[in-house]
Amino acid sequence: MREQNNMHNNSTPKVLRSTAKIPETPVLERIGYGTGVGVFNYLRDEKSPWAAKIVSRHTGRERKEYSNRLQLEAKVLASLNHPNIIGYRAFVKRPDGREVLLMEQCEQSLCDMIETRQIDNLGPYPAEKITKVAVDIAKALEYLHSSLVLHGDIKSGNILVKNNFEIVKLCDFGVSLPLKTDGTLHKIKGCKALYVGTPCWSAPEVLPGEECMGAIITSKADIFSYGLVLWEMMTLSLPNTSTAINDTYYTGMSEDIDDHLGERPPLPDNITMDPKYKQIVELFTMCTMEDYKKRPSAAQILNFMGVH
Repeated sequence: MREQNNMHNNSTPKVLRSTAKIPETPVLERIGYGTGVGVFNYLRDEKSPWAAKIVSRHTGRERKEYSNRLQLEAKVLASLNHPNIIGYRAFVKRPDGREVLLMEQCEQSLCDMIETRQIDNLGPYPAEKITKVAVDIAKALEYLHSSLVLHGDIKSGNILVKNNFEIVKLCDFGVSLPLKTDGTLHKIKGCKALYVGTPCWSAPEVLPGEECMGAIITSKADIFSYGLVLWEMMTLSLPNTSTAINDTYYTGMSEDIDDHLGERPPLPDNITMDPKYKQIVELFTMCTMEDYKKRPSAAQILNFMGVH
């Protein structure tokens, strides 16, 4: 992955030739949400330690685009090895020609857990749970950014939780982008380096039209979105939108979000006044600075959290 020019070339990843077997009777179950809800199906079998990601049959004319995205994700995951990044297992073809990405199995996505907690009226996550997510995902981002990869779609739907927060892992690398050693987006000749993301979680500099105005995209775009995940756990709400939790939660597309995209949403007084959340609130504030240069790196976050 440190060889940036290999990340976004058009070759089919060698892992397609894997002889790994897809579980015989997988049960359809969503374990994460990539950009474009309904595009990918997530399969999991109780008897298998693997989860499978496959392009839906209903993608129509865009199937090739999403197939390429799945190939990219397989290529990225195969090059990464970190305890807080979902583990790569294999990339195979089904008899119908559709590719399947086999990954480490996790129990559920953070977004599902937030939604359930909100429905059950349990209030904000305890500070120690938010701290666990903050530390584990910061570790993943430190490794990812040092590997010259921008995740490009950090949100609760792309964070998986195992064993009641024993470990938290980052997933869905289908819209990842290569970085230069200075942390800025690496635009490879002949390849489109287009930031996709999900608008509700996007940093101000990556919003449509901003790059044309001279905005620079860096690894700090992931940091802004990371900050909004902490906000989600404190508020059990969607960042920068009043839309109910439905399909727009995963696509970021609704009629009432445009006014606040790229902003730092406010926190309720019961959070800001509670000393237990002091460190998390400070971290959230640092990560969601409008000026990307003022946001901390993942390594600086870990130092702030007392990990380094």
